[in-house]
Order: sequence, then C-alpha cells, then structure tokens
Amino acid sequence: MENVEVKELSHHALLSYLRSRYISENIGRLYCKEIHYELRKRHYFAIAFENKTGGYEVRNPYYKGCIKGKDISVIRYNKDIIQNHVCVFEGFMDFLSYQELHRKGDYHVCIDSPTDFLVMNSVSNLKKCLVELERYTAIHCYLDNDLAGRKTVETIAGLCGNRVTDHSECYYNYKDLNDYLRGKRR
Repeated sequence: MENVEVKELSHHALLSYLRSRYISENIGRLYCKEIHYELRKRHYFAIAFENKTGGYEVRNPYYKGCIKGKDISVIRYNKDIIQNHVCVFEGFMDFLSYQELHRKGDYHVCIDSPTDFLVMNSVSNLKKCLVELERYTAIHCYLDNDLAGRKTVETIAGLCGNRVTDHSECYYNYKDLNDYLRGKRR
C-alpha cells in the first residue's frame, strides 16, 4: 500500500456505513479515523481503528483488513490509571456497538462501572491479549456467539479463573454485539 493518509473521519460514505451498523457519527469520530491509500495504482478509503503498535484495522462495506501490522487495541478509561474492569471484544465494530449500547443505558448488556477496553482485532491475537488481561481484577468478555468466540472465552477463563464473566449469553440469539444492537437475530 502506498500514499497512506490518516485523517479525521468525515467522508459521507464511511459515516453512512457506520449508520448502517447503527453506530452514531459521534461515537465513530471519537474512536476512529479515516484512512486513504493506494493499492496497484487505485485509490481506496476506509474507517481506521488504531492498534497498540500504530497500525490500523480498516473497514468499509467492501473490505476488512489491516494496514501497518496486526495488534490488539487498548482504550483506557483514564490514560494514567488502569481500571479494575476491562471489557474484551473481538473486533472494533463490537466495541463501537458497546459504546452505543452504553450511551443508550442498556445495562442488560453493559456494565455500569469505569472500565478499560481491549479489542483483540482477531482471535489470533489471544496471546497478546492475555498479557494485557493480567492487569485486571474483572474481565468482561463480549465475543462472538460462534465456535471461535466460545473457545477464546474458554481459554481466557481457563487462565484467568473467576475474574472472567462471559457476557455473550446476554445476546445469545445474535451472532455478535453489533447484530444485537441492530436487532438482527440469527
């Protein structure tokens, strides 16, 4: 990829894509950027979600991938203090969905405590995730209701014990948290 440019999220097509996923522009702009790049002399653009090592998870209606290296993303409630609670998500769209649900006061799913957030950006980042989770006394998992999500929660629970709560049962009729937000049952 060449001519990579990261800027504030403002493109109408990307904001429309977020709205189609029931994510407000305010939440999207708070946590995401807009990225433009060239690949094989063609111009592309997408929503960009930064990870720990300065890479970006990128997404638009036609593409889901990564630029500059895959890693986890950690969002601190307070940049100077690690909270007792952390919420874990497979991807950033579920993290954004959680933010929308919390804003709407959905405490059936969301927790009502100051919390940090960890976005795995892929279940293949589990090892990196586990290192970060050692810092927390309460781990709240919001992973997908599929085999990979269940196995990942089982692994985290097996290593972290009773500090782990699996919240996927709160949206068991849905593939993931974004489908729950959109009311899109399986």
